[in-house]
Amino acid sequence: MSATSDMAPAGATWSFNRLGPFYRLQRRLGLLSDTDLKAGRRALVFAALSFIPTLVLAIVQGHAIAPQPQRAFLHDFSAYAMVIAIAAFVLMEQSSDTRMQLLVKSFSLRGLVSSEAQPCFENARRRMEHRTRLAWVEWVLALAAYVIAYEWLYHLILRIDGGTWAGQVIDGKLRLTLAGMWAAAVTMPLFLFLLGRWLWRFVTWGLLLRDLARCEMRLVATHADRCGGLAFIGQYPSTYMLFVFAVSTMLSAGVLKQVIHADVDLLVFKFAALGLIVFLMLAFVLPLVAFTPTLLRLKRRGLRIYGGLISRHNRAFERKWCADQAPADDEMLGAPDMSSLADLSMSYDMVKRMLPVPVVKEGILPLLVAVLLPMAAVAATQAPVKQVLNALKGMLLI
Repeated sequence: MSATSDMAPAGATWSFNRLGPFYRLQRRLGLLSDTDLKAGRRALVFAALSFIPTLVLAIVQGHAIAPQPQRAFLHDFSAYAMVIAIAAFVLMEQSSDTRMQLLVKSFSLRGLVSSEAQPCFENARRRMEHRTRLAWVEWVLALAAYVIAYEWLYHLILRIDGGTWAGQVIDGKLRLTLAGMWAAAVTMPLFLFLLGRWLWRFVTWGLLLRDLARCEMRLVATHADRCGGLAFIGQYPSTYMLFVFAVSTMLSAGVLKQVIHADVDLLVFKFAALGLIVFLMLAFVLPLVAFTPTLLRLKRRGLRIYGGLISRHNRAFERKWCADQAPADDEMLGAPDMSSLADLSMSYDMVKRMLPVPVVKEGILPLLVAVLLPMAAVAATQAPVKQVLNALKGMLLI
């Protein structure tokens, strides 16, 4: 494969989803094109490929419905959750491409990048594309997906006496049904590969932010966003809303299986759910820490400059207005000196309140909603809906 064939197409600058072997494979199969990711159609194709053959094979062998619900395919909540997650992973490609390009281009659109800094931003883009197109990463992810899928299926079947719709463990060896073979060969590896691919994209995005943070930017310490003008980049976590929803759906399905089939109390998973929320929030804030050194330097410089300016201004103010022979009281009315005194004090206060990390609620709240919705659906099976909604409102601080 030539180098040029793996380059992002014209107009796809800063694309995270138009590079790599998997993208090229889908392009050859006609599932997408250089100008249209066709995310909706591909989501339906992958979802159908994952679910329909498994269902048909389970029906053929009589495993779709069973006297023991935990052994029936149609009663396996994880099977539905995995299909939903696969579709979500594909759907977010289109929205993430559009969103990520807009966020990165906003550095220039907002006037933060000088002409001297343009080469630094271009080098950051090239490094991002190089990481995204690495073929060995996707091959490793594909291999790991099959290994993990086999081990995962083995332990899931082993936990239930008599096995499940996917197969049985006999004398320590995994004996798969036809539906289990399809799940082990297609559905589970596809889910794990897409999950791993998005995790690698997340690493790529974090490294891109690190590279961009090292470029010289024209930031303003007194900017109203309290981040020198960088608060817009704090909206990036909302791009991963579907990813978080997919992960939460899978985990919630596992919890629901334990609650319904194993009679486990839902409260047992309360701290695990809180742990997941905290972990996800920290994980998405971490890449933004790349801008912390820049913001701290800007804050120190702003405090030094505005602190000195206020001192000089206030000394002059006192000499003029507080001396023994100060102007008459009526001269103070409407005097611009009074306004400048307040303005400088306000500017200094804005610098003092600068944030060390450009985190904004517009970027975090959608993630909270995405992680809580599947959990709320599980909770609604054990508690009144009104009670669940009130709990959600409390967690979202509404």
